[in-house]
Amino acid sequence: MTETVEALREVVFPLSVPGINELREMQGSLQTQLSTRLLPHLLEDAVPAVVVFGGSSGAGKSTILNSLVEDDISEASVIRPTTMTPVLVFHPDDALAMEGHLLTEICKTVVTESALPGIALIDAPDLDSIEEANRNMSQTLINAADLWIFVTTASRYGDHVAWSTLSEAFNRGMTTAVILNRLPARAKTAVRADLMKRMAESGMGESPLFIIDDAGATNGRLDPERVSELKDWLHLMKTTRASKSLVSRTSKAMMPEIRRELLDLADAATAQTDAAESLKDGARTAADEPSRKLTETLESGRIARGAPTTQWLSLASTGGPLASLGSGRDLLFANRAIAKRDRAAHNIAEAIDDALRVILTQTLIDVRDSAATIWSMSYVDTSEIKVEVGIDSFVNGAISAWQADSRAAADKVNGAIAKKVSRDGLADLLRAGAGGIPGVQTALTDGGAEGGLSRTKRALQDRCQEAIDKVAGRYVAAIDALELPDSSNLRIRARELVNAVWEKE
Repeated sequence: MTETVEALREVVFPLSVPGINELREMQGSLQTQLSTRLLPHLLEDAVPAVVVFGGSSGAGKSTILNSLVEDDISEASVIRPTTMTPVLVFHPDDALAMEGHLLTEICKTVVTESALPGIALIDAPDLDSIEEANRNMSQTLINAADLWIFVTTASRYGDHVAWSTLSEAFNRGMTTAVILNRLPARAKTAVRADLMKRMAESGMGESPLFIIDDAGATNGRLDPERVSELKDWLHLMKTTRASKSLVSRTSKAMMPEIRRELLDLADAATAQTDAAESLKDGARTAADEPSRKLTETLESGRIARGAPTTQWLSLASTGGPLASLGSGRDLLFANRAIAKRDRAAHNIAEAIDDALRVILTQTLIDVRDSAATIWSMSYVDTSEIKVEVGIDSFVNGAISAWQADSRAAADKVNGAIAKKVSRDGLADLLRAGAGGIPGVQTALTDGGAEGGLSRTKRALQDRCQEAIDKVAGRYVAAIDALELPDSSNLRIRARELVNAVWEKE
């Protein structure tokens, strides 16, 4: 059981899918039920039955609790909301069993001799409190109850919020009782009959109904006889061990619903994994079309069009530093002014690099925008998933790596052209040729650098694809960084939980 509570506490649903708020509420409710109800009773037989007084504002919950223990423990007032912090009351005989109990951490705890041994009473905040924290706390305490006593009045018993909460708790298997408080004598017969009819129609016909007649305005305690029936009933539960039966009955009755909710959470965990894979697939798909277009552009040599080719024609024309390369004359006779050729080759390669930078930048932007569009159309709300894409750094990294690749390719060239330029100059020519300038390609092929040209072309494709993959990879990495829940663990815990409760009995 402890492992089940821990597994439930650790499970995280990071992806905002439809119904995620309800799912997280169910997770919180389950965690409360397990840690404050089932686990304490399984670990310690002596833990008292937890009776929670809940209901709408102004129903008189605090007054009734004070009257039961004959002490002004929980503040009662006409000012709303009165109960800001829930009050937990139990007998000193139960102090050891309640030591370390989660309820003692979230409630103001009062230990008093006037409390009933074996029964812990809680005055919960209003279900319809104007303060959201109070409403949430009230729901938490309902989930912790072995018995929930719904306190209402003649004018409030039909309130939607309170009544729907009562019905929901009863339908989950929780043991419930109803107190009709401050009932005027003139309305007693009609209101009592209508309330009993409502209870019967909701399946709660056998739930105890206690009537407390109207005692007029009071901020203190009621006369003992007004709560005597309720107090006798609670006392009877203790003396006949009915409180233990109550705990057992409530646990068993709620177990199918708890198991179902655990399995629902397991299904939700699987759905989170599926959603994560869908988002990652979408990010990878986003790269497909931009990658295809870039490959086509590189293979067609379009990045060499315009300035790079114009510059080559100028530098390789008659009298230009690269004339011997561009004219196709025997390279053995073109052995002068290597430094000039290097500078000219660098200028052409720089033009190719610049053209590549423009095209690759746009390609990566297309990948990023496509991934964002695909995610925006997902059933998952991806607005909370932050993805940082450094396009400029990816482009610069790809070009720098390609430049290094061209130098490595130049080192392997032993043809005649390697004697007409330096190693860096040859690397520049290899990039210019790989970029698609026909004249440079011819000069490299004629000069024995065909192998280097092929390697530089492949390197260009590879480095551009790596940059594309990095953009898509940022989206994939953002999903991989999420802490996705383990559905198999929750399914195992659901089975163990049911076995633990039935073995205990």
